[in-house]
Order: sequence, then C-alpha cells, then structure tokens
Amino acid sequence: MMSIEEIYDRVLALSANVQDNFLELGRSLRQLQHRDPDLFQQAIKKKDLGRRKAYYLVEVSRTFDKAPVPRSRLRKIGWTKLQLIGKHVTAANLEELLTLAESVNSKELERQMKGETPIDSARYLIFYLKPEDYAEIEEALKLCGAAPSGRGLRKKEKALLRMTRAVRKKHSKAE
Repeated sequence: MMSIEEIYDRVLALSANVQDNFLELGRSLRQLQHRDPDLFQQAIKKKDLGRRKAYYLVEVSRTFDKAPVPRSRLRKIGWTKLQLIGKHVTAANLEELLTLAESVNSKELERQMKGETPIDSARYLIFYLKPEDYAEIEEALKLCGAAPSGRGLRKKEKALLRMTRAVRKKHSKAE
C-alpha cells in the first residue's frame, strides 16, 4: 500500500499529462481524496489541475476502474466522454454507451446524454490560429455573447452566428 506522500507525488507527476494518464490520475486522485481530503485539495491547486476536472477524473475512476473494458479502449474514448456517459452507465448499457461515445463527438454526446435531439446535419469548423489571432477572435466572440468557461468559451457558436449576421446585414445595406 502506497503512503499518502507517495500518492500525492504520483498525482503531481501524472498531472503533467492528463490526456495520456487520466485513468491512473483519476485512481490516484480518488485514493488521495479518500485518505487525505486536505492534501487532495492542495494537489489540485498546486498543479493547476482545476477543481472541476479533478472531480470529473475521480468520477471517471469510480465508474470505470472495475468495468470489464480494456484500458486502451477507455483511453481512446477519453476522460471527457467517459465523464459524460458515467452517470448513465449500468451493467446493462455499458457497451451501448461506450459504442455511442466512440461514434460521436463530445458535443453531440453531451446533447444525447441530456436527452436532446441529435443534430443530424451539424457541421464542424476547426481553426488553427496564432495566439494573437485567437485572442482577437476570442474578444470578438465575447462581445457577441460568448462567455469564458475554463480555458475556452461557451456559447461561442451563437456568438459566431451573431457576428456573421451582423456582417451580412452591414454588407447587404451597403449594396
């Protein structure tokens, strides 16, 4: 059995690469939370892991650690999607939800887990921007109603549509 200090050190080390280590990190966070809640809080603050992400990783660990699923499959799906399906997973629907998570993006999965109708014709826009260009677009999106959320923005799709409509309206008046 690992000491509390060893678990704490393991959490700090694994936090350096959450995407690759989320299963082990979630398990270690869960152990630390159970054995020393104060040290758990210190660990998530020290590595800028973020309170929400840390609790999500604990939740994923709690749900999937004992699931009869290859770890490689869980890693491919990713912690975000596993967290989304986690509260809905039962022994009877585990395979169905994992297959769903593998077949749709996280936004669509979130919609389906909320019971919302899938958007069959949804399209994706992916941008690769220089940091200064991103900052400029981020500011414009915020001016159009997007709101900060973690390291990104929420309501950005609606804000982008507002910007687009404003530009189109301006150009149609100019013609």
